[in-house]
Amino acid sequence: MGARKQFLELAPGELVVDRVVATCRAAAGWVGVVLPPGAAWSGSPIDALIEGGADRYASIAAGIAALPTGADIVVIHSASHPLASLDLVRRLVQAVDDGADGAVPFQRTADVIKRVAADGTLTTVGREGLGMAQAPTAWRRSILDKALATVDEATEEGEAVEAIGGRVVAIDGELANLHITDAGSLDLARHLAARTRNPTP
Repeated sequence: MGARKQFLELAPGELVVDRVVATCRAAAGWVGVVLPPGAAWSGSPIDALIEGGADRYASIAAGIAALPTGADIVVIHSASHPLASLDLVRRLVQAVDDGADGAVPFQRTADVIKRVAADGTLTTVGREGLGMAQAPTAWRRSILDKALATVDEATEEGEAVEAIGGRVVAIDGELANLHITDAGSLDLARHLAARTRNPTP
């Protein structure tokens, strides 16, 4: 995108990461921000500024290591999903509080999913039970600690928890909780952000 997307403007006077921090602050008693090495923080007050690792998985591990010892449920958010609502975060936490090891927003696909081979050939995967995982996610701290200590490599924390047999449940995602990946999705996020307000506790 030509720049670190978390530091791009989402709305006048508001960066992408600012919206994520505001949502987390409204939902949680402790908020830490994991940033790339050398990046400075000039946003709203947080409880910890943490230097990230070489990839997302390593950065998550660094963030978890900085948590206070009393934290039993952990929410992992991502600046690439700045429009996740406070209600979604609370539903994720409630699912873990109700007994799940982890909870992930799940947006069911309305279209048939196809897999494309290197030569361009398509194979039908289907639609039933398929969809996209979103951020944020919520986890039981003890299970997440075990997964990170046991699984050396994973795409994200959900894969690690699943690998040790943890029970991860789907929570209905939100259509507006889009993933910013390029200029087009950033423009759409800006349009949607203009119609919503920062969450408050």
